[in-house]
Amino acid sequence: MAKPLLLGVEIGGTKLQVGLGHGDGSITQLRRASIRADAGASAILEQVVEEADRACWSLDLRREDIEAVGVGFGGPVDAERGRTTTSHHVPGWDGFPLADWCRTTFAVESAAVENDADTAGLGEARFGAGKGKDPLLYVTIGSGVGGGLILGGRIHRGVGLGAAEVGHLWVTPPGDSGEGGRTVEQSSSGWSIGLEARRALSDRRPDSETLADLVDGDPDQVTAEVVAMAAGLGDAASKAILDQAARALAAGLAHAVTLIGPSRIILGGGVSLIGEGLWFGPIRRRLDRLAFPPFRGSFDLVPAALGESVVVHGALALARDAWTASRQPGRG
Repeated sequence: MAKPLLLGVEIGGTKLQVGLGHGDGSITQLRRASIRADAGASAILEQVVEEADRACWSLDLRREDIEAVGVGFGGPVDAERGRTTTSHHVPGWDGFPLADWCRTTFAVESAAVENDADTAGLGEARFGAGKGKDPLLYVTIGSGVGGGLILGGRIHRGVGLGAAEVGHLWVTPPGDSGEGGRTVEQSSSGWSIGLEARRALSDRRPDSETLADLVDGDPDQVTAEVVAMAAGLGDAASKAILDQAARALAAGLAHAVTLIGPSRIILGGGVSLIGEGLWFGPIRRRLDRLAFPPFRGSFDLVPAALGESVVVHGALALARDAWTASRQPGRG
């Protein structure tokens, strides 16, 4: 039996990726585009169709050859109903029936929609750094912090709204009136790292001179990547900022280890590209100290393996699962 042609889609806050494949760990054709966020969800849907058509044409195929669609969406979703809940970056996604739109637009019977972090975790579990590991906790650290829990090779969604939202664990709980608390995302995301570094420059801290030189003294040019560069060059303020971010993430992961007992933790996302010396090493050491003592040594922490296309790999896996389920005897 020939393998089905599947479409995997990543819809993020700033980028769109569309890939064709068979859900077996390979991507036959991949297209990337920037999101036209100001034009809203309708413009992104048009882009999905355009890029899918171009991917098909490049292989001398047609849209009609696609047999199932999987989508990793950059925001909360109701995966059971295939609907997006909302987007914090692009208007027009509130309660949108994205799976139904995929079925109609691509004339397929099977379509699945999941949160992008969950989808990335599935990709790593099936084809990347998580193969053979169960349970698997995937955490992506970029502009925000997202998480996905893979159990038995499938996304665990709790009651249907998601699970393993590591970024929203409290590092410092708020007071009784709600003030003063900080979550993992507020402490360890690329956004928070950049914010702390901009404050250091604005305060003209003497230990941030290297950072200031890298951006010509302009706080608006500071990103987490620049902070990592400055830290690598010995900038004391940047080192302290990354150290604090690593401490907060390790604290959140320690809670996750205690509750989930994962076999492996995978860290992905742009911030994790900082690497071993300033990111993975410090997190591992602190996590080992903070983890529930009986669980120490029962898990490891590694970088993601699938790079920028990780969500597309996961989306193709979603499509393959949906296609396979539709062909089960007695269905319907």
